[in-house]
Amino acid sequence: MKKNKTEKDFKNWIIKQIEFYRNIIGIELREIELERATKPNSYLLMGCTYPYLDSTIYYSQSAYRDWVKGELKKDRILHELIHLITDPLYSKAMQRFASNTEIEDEREKLTDTISNIIRKLT
Repeated sequence: MKKNKTEKDFKNWIIKQIEFYRNIIGIELREIELERATKPNSYLLMGCTYPYLDSTIYYSQSAYRDWVKGELKKDRILHELIHLITDPLYSKAMQRFASNTEIEDEREKLTDTISNIIRKLT
């Protein structure tokens, strides 16, 4: 008899994806929570709290339904996790008075992070 997939199963699947990618993309120190999204038109959403390391992945009912149907691929979780790498630059760039030095520092940090990821893979 086939077991119905529950929301708890879905959350466990997301956690499994986080653990798979954690060391590959260098987010070992991050604490990542899971919550159901409350914002309209949210499918999957990474809630970053720059400059802090704790974050939340928000998921919608439609993401859950797609997972149950086998239509949600694990690289969608990877996409959300990559926001942990790219959002510091985004956060600085969106500040009204970000200095050139702040933008340059975040650019170099992002470049170095991507370099380290590729180095791990090769």
